[in-house]
Amino acid sequence: MEAENSLVSLSDTPPLSDELKELLRQHEQLLDVLRHRKRERGIDFYIPNSFQYKAHQSSAKIVAVVKGNRAGGSTWGCVEVSYAITKKYPKWFPRSRRFNRPIKIRIITDKFFKIDSVIEPKLRQYLPAGEFHRLRRSPQGYLTKVISKDGSFIEFLSGEQDLMAFEGQDLDLLWIDEPIDRKKYIASQRGLLDRSGTAIFTFTPLIEPWMKEEIVDKADGKFIDVFYGDTRDNRFDMEGNPILREEDIQQFENLLTDDEKETRIHGKFFHLKGLVYKELNPAVHFISDFDYQRDYSGYPVICVLDPHDRLPHWVIWAVVDRVNDIYVMYEMIKEGTVAELAAGIRATEQYFGWNVTKRLIDPNFGRKPLISTGLSVINELAKYKVQFQEADDNEEAGRLKVKEYLHYNKLKPLDINNRPKLYFIKDKVPKTIRSMMNYQYDEWRSSTDRDPKEVSKPKDEHGPDCIRYLCISQPSFYMPKIYELQEVAY
Repeated sequence: MEAENSLVSLSDTPPLSDELKELLRQHEQLLDVLRHRKRERGIDFYIPNSFQYKAHQSSAKIVAVVKGNRAGGSTWGCVEVSYAITKKYPKWFPRSRRFNRPIKIRIITDKFFKIDSVIEPKLRQYLPAGEFHRLRRSPQGYLTKVISKDGSFIEFLSGEQDLMAFEGQDLDLLWIDEPIDRKKYIASQRGLLDRSGTAIFTFTPLIEPWMKEEIVDKADGKFIDVFYGDTRDNRFDMEGNPILREEDIQQFENLLTDDEKETRIHGKFFHLKGLVYKELNPAVHFISDFDYQRDYSGYPVICVLDPHDRLPHWVIWAVVDRVNDIYVMYEMIKEGTVAELAAGIRATEQYFGWNVTKRLIDPNFGRKPLISTGLSVINELAKYKVQFQEADDNEEAGRLKVKEYLHYNKLKPLDINNRPKLYFIKDKVPKTIRSMMNYQYDEWRSSTDRDPKEVSKPKDEHGPDCIRYLCISQPSFYMPKIYELQEVAY
């Protein structure tokens, strides 16, 4: 009966007027023109996702995009090359990385087949039709070199080639897509010297740990800049147009182990299995635009100290805002006597004019008596007018509190109800950031049926110790100022 009713209703629909038919015909013609233009000049229709947009805006000489699978890294690289070849940049692209002359580009990927299956199709998608003036291919059919209309060229290399293939050529732009051997990178990087060139990376960090130690860990936001892309960052572009579906991401995610998820979904280095703070997301927790005097003048500041005998002392300062969010905003890592340490802390705080309301110290070292005076480190520092109080050294509770401050729901948009409480100022605390990202649980030496260890490796732990002391104190905007000397006898 329902079928009969639907047939009746369709038959009762009045025929389209000639005017409406003409409008539909014109609309279809416009769609055909749009589709044709996208095929001919895809770069004109490119809309980046959020992390691609930030990476495009970097002015650094080395820009690395470290990302999960399908996060849009190769697309970002192809668009960077397309901008460089056409010399047509969006207004937000940094002028320091623009080219206005014929240039030499090298693209390196890890396998030959990716040139054919990934790089060439994407370049054809974004570069204007006819931009390639001349092409060269290997006997197997892979692109080896293309020359554009203005004389610029792109050469294609694979990590499977001999080291000598990477030597000799001077370059303006080097794009490395996926991890490669360090020697081949150095051979190519050498080619950038003559022309003061730029290197860009796009890779999922499954192998080649050197890329973390020598590129990611050395990022300063100026010479080296690193951007992290989660697979879920590629669900929508900057205008909200859909790209990947959440249900498809979840189906892939369900096939992975926890360690594989960290790398293939979240873009974390696979060799860093057992990371303590897996919640840490550089795209969310690392802040660039920060000015205490402009935005937080007079707000309470906490100083945290992890002193040492044979290693440099580690000091951080953090400000607490009106909703009790914490911003780790400065670090001082230096060797020296207690007197020199106290002078450095006092001078730093006076120079910046911070409202320091509390200072915390590692209790194990803080109560240690000095051989020279017999005073504890806390009392010795107080002698130089720098008062500290013992931090809570409960390691498990402290790590849980840090995780709580870092937490947010990655499946939902960031907003006033879904956001972390702990942030790091990217260019002011690089060593603390690096130590947090390398901080790992210890592992059993052999594969056993025992539960995983819940103690950290005795490496890269001093920055995380300071953050642990900071967070377990549960800083508040309204905390009282504590400067009274606490005499402690041991």
